[in-house]
Order: sequence, then C-alpha cells, then structure tokens
Amino acid sequence: MISVSVHFKALENLQGEKPPILDFINVEDNGLGFTTRNLARFKVLAENTKGMNNRGTGKIQIFHRFDKISIDSTFLESDKWYKFDANWRKTGQYEGKLEETTTQADTKTIVKMSEFIGDDKEQQFFAKYLNNIDELRRDILKRFLLRLWLGANANQLTLTIKIFWGTHKQAEFTFNQSNITAPDKEETISIYTEHAEIVPDKKGKETPKIEWIPVEPKFDLVIRRFKLASTEMDENGVYMCNKDIVVEPFKFNAVRKNSSYKGFRYLTSINGPLLDKPENVKQSVDGFNFPSKKKIEAEFKDGSFSLLNQENNFVFWDEIKSKVSRGLLRTFSDVEGLKLEREKDILALAKQYGISLEDAEQSNIEFNDTEEEATEKLFETQAKRFAKQSIEIQNTYKELKKFETKELDPTSEQFRSKFGELANKLLEKIPQQNKDELARYVIRRDMVVELLKLALGNDLAIQKMWVEKKDNPEQTKRSDKEGVIHDLIFKRRMKYVSNDLWILNEEFVHFYGCSDSELNKLEINGEKLLRPDVDIETALKSVGFETRPPLEWRPDIFLYPDEGKCILIEFKAPDVELSKYCDQIQKYAKIIANFSTKKFTQFFGFLIGEQINQLAIPDRYKKVPYGNYWIYASEPINCVKTGLPIADIYQEIMPLSEIAKRAEIRNRSFAEKLGINPDYISKTNDAKHDSDNIEE
Repeated sequence: MISVSVHFKALENLQGEKPPILDFINVEDNGLGFTTRNLARFKVLAENTKGMNNRGTGKIQIFHRFDKISIDSTFLESDKWYKFDANWRKTGQYEGKLEETTTQADTKTIVKMSEFIGDDKEQQFFAKYLNNIDELRRDILKRFLLRLWLGANANQLTLTIKIFWGTHKQAEFTFNQSNITAPDKEETISIYTEHAEIVPDKKGKETPKIEWIPVEPKFDLVIRRFKLASTEMDENGVYMCNKDIVVEPFKFNAVRKNSSYKGFRYLTSINGPLLDKPENVKQSVDGFNFPSKKKIEAEFKDGSFSLLNQENNFVFWDEIKSKVSRGLLRTFSDVEGLKLEREKDILALAKQYGISLEDAEQSNIEFNDTEEEATEKLFETQAKRFAKQSIEIQNTYKELKKFETKELDPTSEQFRSKFGELANKLLEKIPQQNKDELARYVIRRDMVVELLKLALGNDLAIQKMWVEKKDNPEQTKRSDKEGVIHDLIFKRRMKYVSNDLWILNEEFVHFYGCSDSELNKLEINGEKLLRPDVDIETALKSVGFETRPPLEWRPDIFLYPDEGKCILIEFKAPDVELSKYCDQIQKYAKIIANFSTKKFTQFFGFLIGEQINQLAIPDRYKKVPYGNYWIYASEPINCVKTGLPIADIYQEIMPLSEIAKRAEIRNRSFAEKLGINPDYISKTNDAKHDSDNIEE
C-alpha cells in the first residue's frame, strides 16, 4: 500500500493576493522501512552500492525542489521493532533518533518533503492539482501505469492519492486492481548479445575488421500496449522502463503524439531484465546508455577504442531500436486509421520538398522510418527516376541532332524560327517538374538581383534597423553595409559552399573558393596556400613592403579556377570611395605570387563598390566604352628578391549598380534561352507562393 498526500496552503503575496502554494508532500508505504542498511544508504550522498551507475540520486532530486526531508519509519529488524525519526536539510544538517518500540505490529514509513523552493512556474504546475485530482491521476498513469498494473496483479498493490487544502481533504482516489487498465496487447522480442571477432580485411589490407556474431545471453523485452479513453490520456506515448517505471521515450513515428484513434489513445511500455540492469541506466536515471555499433566500429578503426581489452560482448542500441520498432508495428497492426495517417505524413513530406506523388508512392518507406530516413528514400526514388528520364531525354536529343540539326542553314531567312522550333521540341521532352525547377532557379536569381538593389538603397529591414540605432558607431554601420552585400553573394568565413558569384561571372560559381579568410589561412583542397617554411613577414619587411602584419589581411573572396590562375574579389560599402583602394588587390596578389605553395602566373582582381571618383582613379585604369567600369589590362607582379616579373594581374573597378544591371540582363537572357518566358516565371512563382501559404 502506498499513499501520496499533496498539501497546499495560502500565502499572501506583495499584491495582497492569496494564491495557493505547495506546502508539503507526504509519501507513506508499508515496505521494509529504514532498516540499518537502508538508512546507511540514505545518509550518504552519491551512494553507489546498488550498482556502478546508481549514485543515490533520488534524494538529490528531492533537494532540488525541497529544503527539508522528514522521516517517520517503523520497521522490524533482527526480531525487534524499531521506530526511527529524522530531519535532514539541504544544507547538510541532520538530526535522527532510533529507538526500540513494542507498540507497532506493521511496518510503516512516511517521508515528508517540505519547504518547497520551486519558482512561480513550478508552483503553478502543482496548483493545477488542487481542484482537479483527475489531472494528478492522469499524470501518474502516464509515468507509473506499468508499475501500478504489475504491482496490482502480483500482490494487490494499491496507490492512494489525496489533495489537502490546509487540514481539509479536498479529494481522494485509489488505484487498485479494479480500476487500473490492463494491457490489451503484448509482444515479446528477443535481443541478442553480439560478440566481436577481429578478422583480417578480405581485400588484403593491414587494417583488421570487426565481424559481429550473435551469442548468449539473449534478453527478452516485453512490449505492453495500454488502451485508454481519450478523456483519460492527453497524448500517445511509447516508453522504455527501468524497474517498471518510465525512464525514456521511444520514438515511434507511426503513432502521432496527439492523435485519437476512434476515441482512444495508447500508452505503451517496454520493460525487461536488460533494462533493469544498473549498468545500462544513466546515473540520472533519465535514459539508457547502450552503445552504438557504428560508434564502436569507428573508434576501433581510428584506434581510440580497443576491443582487445574488452570481453568483446555488447548489447547494442541499434539492435534494440530495430527489434522494438518491428515489435511495435505488430503491436499496432490492428489500429484503424494508422496506415492512412502515416501515408498522409509521407505525402506532406514529399510536398514539402517538391517531390511528386508518384515518387512518394514508389519510395518504399517503412512504417517507423524517421523523417530523416523517409526524406532520404524520397530523394533516392526521385534521383532514380530523374536518371532514367535524363537518359530518355539525352537519346531524344541525339536523335533530333542527328536528323534535324544538320538540316538547319544559318544563312537561311527561316533559320531563327526553325532553330526555335527545334528547341521547343526538346523543351516538350523535359518533364514539367524539371521546367518548374528551371523557372524557380531563374526566379531565385531575380531575387538575388532585387536584394542587391535594395541593399544599395539601404532599403533592407536590417539596414533600416541599423540606422535607427543611434548608439551604433558610423564605422560599424559602414562595415555592416559591406557585410550585407558580401554575405548575399558569398557568405563570409566560409569555403566549399554554394554562392551567387554568377552575378559577376557565370563561371565563378564552379571554382573552388574561400570567403573572408586571412592570407595565412587560405587553403586549396585542404592544403595551406602560403608556404609554411618561409618567414614571410620578415621577408616582406626587409623590402619595406608593409609594417602592418600582411598575413592577417583578408581578401573578401579568393577563387582558384585552374593551375597558375587566381581570382581575388574585394567588396567595399556603397558609401566608400573606391579610388582609395586601387592597390589593395595588387598587394594580395604580390604576397600570393611570391610565397604560395603553387605557382601563379595570372591574377584577376575585382574591386567592387559604388562610390567612384573618376578624377581620382589612376590613369593606368581605362574606362570601357560599353559600360560603366574601369579596367587595368596588365600589370606585372615582381619577385620580392630579384625585382623581376613573375606574374601578371588584370584588374577591374566596378560599381555594384552596374553589376546588378548586367546580372538582370544576363538572367533574362538565360531565361529566354531556356524557353521560359516572363509569364511562365510569374505563374510558377505564384504557384510556389500559393503552396507555401496552404495551411496543413
């Protein structure tokens, strides 16, 4: 028999209100009591005689919420009855009295937890029980249903809960064999221990491999499903239990957390001797610590973990997860609507990623696959279909080329119209989804151009916020303006990432690049760009190159298109005068040309901003006749030691507005060549917005 009493009282606050607050909680049972052994364990913090991972955290958790624990226990030991009274405070203060007694014929223990130290939110959590004992009953069921059912079945265990307001008992409820829901389905699964055999690699390499062999002991886990009315339980849940008490939720994607199935919800427990072993439970008793097979194999491979010093026998979480998932599928096979609900989830996931219904139906997604696993399968199915279609399109293209392209005559009056007809035939062969993707790609590029225009006009919301901040120094504002444009085109402090450098040149997006990295940290394919065996700063100072540490300079963008070539791009805020920085990129190039681990002979530099004082631009730069930018076609880069030319640099000074204008024209031209007209782009964009706004 167990009894839990929750006591509330009123305490006047600063506003003169008297809200109910938690006073104390009494837990009474008729177990063994505080025998000599149990008392010794209780008095020692972090006591671990129950097992390696059991550190006596129960009392520690009590002291997280209460300042005082009082104990009143009567027990039988060595044929004598004893009465024990004690008070123990969070500060460590302890007072206890043990004496023999002859007035008691039954064991009884009352543990009182008082002087609650929870905050207002925690007080409100408990206060909800004051006038609603059903709320407390449901919460207890959620966590202790398995333990209550097993106890009631085995030895008629009862649990009584009581709510008190001061000395007045507000409500009472007793869990017993007659009202504790029994499981409506059970499933037993077997978990094998796996033994690691170290075997040589069959391919003849020196590194050995692990071969896993199922061995004894074998452990049985029992899955029990409890079916409760939706009014009794606010959510579905599957839980792994230690000593028949909920410890850790088990993710079972087939059952939605808040769904009701014909007026019922399900609590499902997983328990067994394997989960009761102290070494398999975390110290805080809030989870299990079974190893991952993949992690152990990785540690063995890199040498950080040696199986040879172990017994080589493991029970893996991988095995538990797989077997439990399959067991749960059998357990829930009779629940109507579950399959339909899962299919809706998969279709919604496919829609989210723009994957067709046909691909979703062909994806072979398992009932309990995670969202990540389901997404992978969706994309794999789509990729296979795309590959097949691409082969068909390519074959069609070859046939059209073979029989029709050779008939075209560039000197003919009808050449353009016939060429267009041929392109349209190819476009008709491209699946609708591919056309939509092409349209979205063009739309995205249009958006990049539009964002650049807004940034130049300080019309982005973030820019307006900076202007409103009066305490923001002018230098910071200027830096932020440059950063917005830099991040729009190529995110700062990044490498190996997609970017929008097409806005300068279509080919730039294909080159390896680094953004906003110091010269001494620049890399090409994982290797440092500058030579580590040379004291570069000393060498530069010896020829009066620079007093400030040049290796800390950061080119905004470094691109490596090919052997012997290097592209350097430097951004300036729209209000910065570019003519003051005409030599900056040339300095970067000089350091790289002289001290790089690779030989560079040709550099391309692009100085990009908005403010250009034409009178201040050096005469060596020439304005192009067909655009609003300046070029310096060739400037030698000399060797630091000999003074002889070792490379050449081509440079451009370009305003951002000119770049935006050219990018917009290039993007429209690109769309026309793809056969995608502005109406089609608008239609596709509108459809995308409509789908984004649909409420699921």
